[in-house]
Amino acid sequence: MALTGTFDDIGLAELLQLLHTGQRTGRLTVWRGTERADLYLAKGEVVRAVSHRERGPEVVYRLLGWREGDFTFERSEEPVAREIRESTEALILEGMKRFDEWERVESEMPNMHVVLRQRAAAVTNRYESLSAEAQAVLRLVDARRSVGAIIRESGLEPVKAVVAVTELLTEGIVEEWRPGASPREVLQARDRLPEARGGIDFRSSSYFSSKEQLTERNRVAQARPARGARGPGARSESGSDEP
Repeated sequence: MALTGTFDDIGLAELLQLLHTGQRTGRLTVWRGTERADLYLAKGEVVRAVSHRERGPEVVYRLLGWREGDFTFERSEEPVAREIRESTEALILEGMKRFDEWERVESEMPNMHVVLRQRAAAVTNRYESLSAEAQAVLRLVDARRSVGAIIRESGLEPVKAVVAVTELLTEGIVEEWRPGASPREVLQARDRLPEARGGIDFRSSSYFSSKEQLTERNRVAQARPARGARGPGARSESGSDEP
């Protein structure tokens, strides 16, 4: 029988401690909207953690920053290769340490409530040159999360996350978003930015839509008979961008 619940009932840290104490083996799945991650446990130890875009301890640290979400745990004796060497207790302690640092950073820095949005033109030109931390933070910029939420959920050490946010702002890749300031567009980039959605500045084509157009043209060209005919142009931007 599966164990199910929400983070309103029990936080992830407490849940992991419970499974560790009971030496449970199986898969813990957590989700929130379209976001999902799977944690695999062997006798209470988290041995593998996988989300849509990453794997390893950082997944656990990021999930520990969630304040809402659902979970289900299913017991299984199927063996899973160990990818995480840290103990469950060590993962929780490190995650809680980062959470405490985040609270300190929040208390010391102004404007943690500010909501950010992406500027598509800047993302197009500069994404590949960003630091790994800035790229991770950019995935969470969706015109709904505040700066504080982005820092908490990034899974990064808070100081590094703050530096990453500052990098994005300085480079003009993100900007403050005020709902109602302009028509709201939607971005759903399922690979590079799987979580991003919300108000995006679409004054020029985004990196992701241009990638999608190229992929679509190649797919159509391969599907057509070899008569020299070329596929139709890619669809116009309207909502979903996929690299």
